[in-house]
Amino acid sequence: MKKFLKRFRKNIFAYNFIFIFVFLFICFILSLFNIRFMSWFIILMIIIFVIIFILGMIQIIRRESKIVKIVSIVLTSSFIMLCLIFHDVIIFIFAFTYRPEHITNLDGKTYVASVRMGLLDTDVFYYDYYFPFFMGTKERVIGDFGDGSFDPFVSHDSINNIRYTFYDDNGKIIYEKTENYSKDKNGDIKLDSESNSDRTLIKEPTIDDNVLYEVKFGKNVLRVRKTDSVLAGNMVIGVYLSTDSGKKFKLVTTDDVIVSLEAKFKFLDKDKGFIISTGDIRFNEDSKDLLVTSDGGKTFQNAKFNYKSDSAEYMSITSYPYFENEVYNLNCEVYTLNDKRNGYENKKLHFVSNDGVVWSLEK
Repeated sequence: MKKFLKRFRKNIFAYNFIFIFVFLFICFILSLFNIRFMSWFIILMIIIFVIIFILGMIQIIRRESKIVKIVSIVLTSSFIMLCLIFHDVIIFIFAFTYRPEHITNLDGKTYVASVRMGLLDTDVFYYDYYFPFFMGTKERVIGDFGDGSFDPFVSHDSINNIRYTFYDDNGKIIYEKTENYSKDKNGDIKLDSESNSDRTLIKEPTIDDNVLYEVKFGKNVLRVRKTDSVLAGNMVIGVYLSTDSGKKFKLVTTDDVIVSLEAKFKFLDKDKGFIISTGDIRFNEDSKDLLVTSDGGKTFQNAKFNYKSDSAEYMSITSYPYFENEVYNLNCEVYTLNDKRNGYENKKLHFVSNDGVVWSLEK
């Protein structure tokens, strides 16, 4: 070790390039296993390399020939001058491209959360965490934190909810869910997964493209599958049931169910399920925007809403149906006249139902 330090002190500049090469080689090897260093460690190494580079140049200036000294002084001075002249540009590029990273927990698993603060919105990308300063390169989860440019792990801005999308090893969507957003007394993100949360399995890698949704309740597995296409952007779907953990499926839906190609699905248990066709509820008696099944997908009913609006033709669904406080719950929003009737506003509505079919405003 003493001999190495002695050689290093004698030729700092050359050893710096060796260190850089070794570091880049390690980064390359790690990338083959979908692993990389965390950003703070990379920045630290860059700072160390720059400092060693400057020390190496000073060493060359002190002991080399006159010509080498002049060249070294010119190069070092030019490097320093460029940094001083373009420091605003460098800072801007760094600030624009840098993504703060935080070690955090989500659904009981530890991730490295990389925050992308856009001009209008904020997204958080979650990667596997490997102690102490390694992380994965594949995005496991993407969190949509809504409008505004801020670091949700630092800022005390509050938003209504977070939309998470989970991915498998091949980058395919596994499921999506929405969680309520709040912060604890220390300012850390706190997710309320028991209230108004949704966990929707979108697709498994082994399932064909016609399978739109799958959910498991013990050994019972329910699949919603596209069975045919129809005109005007609609499709025919059917519910398939497996009672042996997904080994064999059989169609249980008795009649064709026609919904929009944008339809979303949610089963709360093996019997009660919902289909949100377009995400909007039209105020007419023939509305088929929310379909309900109470027998595991065998039959579906049109949901009915005890709500009318004189200034709007429809309202938008803002959450999946969920069961809480012994009733079914659904959040909606309607763009309508305000209470003073001098302008329009987005009015939030909370509906409750005893059976999931007939809905009324919460009192």
